[in-house]
Amino acid sequence: MKKVLLLMAAAVMSVSITFAQADDKAAKKAAKEAAKALKAEIKAANKVLREAQGALNAVDGNVDQAKALIEAAMENKHTASNPDTWYTAGKIQEQIYNKENEKMYLQQPYDQEKFFGSLSKMFDYFLVCDSLEQIPNEKGNVVAKYRPEMMELLSRIRINLVSGGVTYFNDNNNEKAFELFSKYIDVADAPLFASFNYAETDTLMAEIAYYATLAGLKLEDYNKALKYVDLAMKKEDVAQKAIEYKAMSYINLGDTVNWINALKEGVEKYPSVEYFYSNLISYYNNSGDTNDLVAFADEMLAKNPLPIFRFVKGYVYQNQKEYDKAVEEYKVCIEQDPNYTGAYRNLGICYCQMAQDLSDAASALDIKSKAYKAKKEEINAYYKLALPIYEHLRKIDDGSDPDVKSAWTNGLYTCYYMLNMGKEFEEIEKLMNL
Repeated sequence: MKKVLLLMAAAVMSVSITFAQADDKAAKKAAKEAAKALKAEIKAANKVLREAQGALNAVDGNVDQAKALIEAAMENKHTASNPDTWYTAGKIQEQIYNKENEKMYLQQPYDQEKFFGSLSKMFDYFLVCDSLEQIPNEKGNVVAKYRPEMMELLSRIRINLVSGGVTYFNDNNNEKAFELFSKYIDVADAPLFASFNYAETDTLMAEIAYYATLAGLKLEDYNKALKYVDLAMKKEDVAQKAIEYKAMSYINLGDTVNWINALKEGVEKYPSVEYFYSNLISYYNNSGDTNDLVAFADEMLAKNPLPIFRFVKGYVYQNQKEYDKAVEEYKVCIEQDPNYTGAYRNLGICYCQMAQDLSDAASALDIKSKAYKAKKEEINAYYKLALPIYEHLRKIDDGSDPDVKSAWTNGLYTCYYMLNMGKEFEEIEKLMNL
């Protein structure tokens, strides 16, 4: 019985070995067929690439045919990682570009979309080619055979990206304008252009960043508007507007924190520009954070004691009805800037409001009493303080701001009336067409 079992086990083992040998043979055959198929795929892919190169280089070559072939090669996994593919794609676009450029030179009708489209694609394709060339080969070497040619060509025509951006910007095609402005800026950091050090040598970059920001704003795409705004701020003659656009973009994105930071940046760099401080004042007033506004003004005064920050503190105190504190701040503001019309206007208002508050308190007194007469003298004292303020405001008013005229006419009207200055009152009435 034991012998029979051993014979049966041996038979089973023999069958298993036979099947294993058969499976191994089938696997080897399948692997051989897969390798053969892969080789055929690679050969076919490379054939398409060669055909594209042939169509491009032929004397009577068909650019459209070359373009169709190279697009297939760019999508094929076997040729997409080959620098030759992207170099060829770039050369095809160069040929399209040159053809349209020649028409322009001869003052013939040309296809604007082809011209700037091929220009843009040249940068895309040649930069991919350059990045692939930087990958070490199987021997660990980097062979950049195309880099010198591509670097010379692209550095020479890079400025035409600006021309395209301006053309589309003027046509109100802000999507394409932004695309070309963006490419001009972004390619500056490409390794292909490292030797040019564009970040330091290209003085046009900040200006192009400004126009890219404008294009983003016109598109109401505020993330695009913010993309290059910090670079735009490096151009001195547009830096103020760039910070405004920065603040505007953040508030449209609902980013209050960065909006406030942008406004503070604007106030610090351009303290005389109303856009920044008026928005800050409005925000703090509406949110009830006036203490934060005073703290900010104190912080700015510690860095740069400009009159605007005194004005801000005076404005806060005025709104809090702390008129004595407001008066002191406005006085310092005027000492620093004798032509600060806003400080004169608000100082006059403070004096008139202090007089009005006393007048309200006196309304309960007997007008024949000594207390009333004493109170009346106090009231008039404040109007007498306000009077020369408004008179001086009238003197320095250059007519550029109608609100300034409104301030001194209304102020003088009140002071002349309350101080019984009949002649002067009649003159201001006529001036106000009353």
